[in-house]
Amino acid sequence: MSIRSIRPGPLTRLLNMHTFQQTRPFTLPSLSQPTPRVLTASRILPFAPLPLFRTISAIDSYSKFLPFLAESTVTARDPITNYPTRAFLTVGYGPLSETFLSKVECDVEKWTVGARSGETAFKNEVRDDGGNGLFEYLDTLWRLEPLEKALAGKGVERTKVELEVRFRFRSALHATMMGAMEGQVAGMMIEAFEKRIREVEGR
Repeated sequence: MSIRSIRPGPLTRLLNMHTFQQTRPFTLPSLSQPTPRVLTASRILPFAPLPLFRTISAIDSYSKFLPFLAESTVTARDPITNYPTRAFLTVGYGPLSETFLSKVECDVEKWTVGARSGETAFKNEVRDDGGNGLFEYLDTLWRLEPLEKALAGKGVERTKVELEVRFRFRSALHATMMGAMEGQVAGMMIEAFEKRIREVEGR
C-alpha cells in the first residue's frame, strides 16, 4: 500500500531565503488559496471485483464504517442499475464538518465508483454555505482491477483496489487544522473498506 500527499511548500523556506540578494520585490504567497491535494492508496484483496464493487457503491452505508464521515444519504438512483447517482455526505474532523451534495458515477463495466462534490461537480450552481465550507471540492475515485487467477496463486480470485482522493481546502486555516490527518486518510479508507467487505462476505 502506498500513500502520497501533495502539499504546498513550507512557508519557512521562503523566510529563510537571503532576501537582500533579490533583485525583485519579496512577497509572501497568499495563504487564502491553498493548493489542490491528491491522496492515493492501493491494496490487493482476496475477493472478486463484484462484491468489492457492490460494497464501494453502497454509499448509504458509508457512515457506518468510514472514518471522517458522519452521514451518508443516497438521494437519487439510476432507474436501470439502481446504483446511486446523487448523495448527501457529511465529512469532517473534530469540530469541523461540512455536508456535500455529491454526483456519483458507478460503472460496473470499468469497475469504477466516483463521487464529485463542490465546484468540480456543480460549477454553475450557487453554493449555500456562504463561502465558509471546508472544501472548494472533494472528489473520490475507486478503481478495481481483477487479477488473473494464475498470478493470484492457488486459483483464488484477487482484485487490486486503488483509491484516489482529490480536494482543495477553502482556507489555509482549514488546511492547518486538518493537515495532521491528511496523509493518512486514503489508507484508512481502504482499510475500512477491507474490514467492511470481510464482514459482508463473512471472512
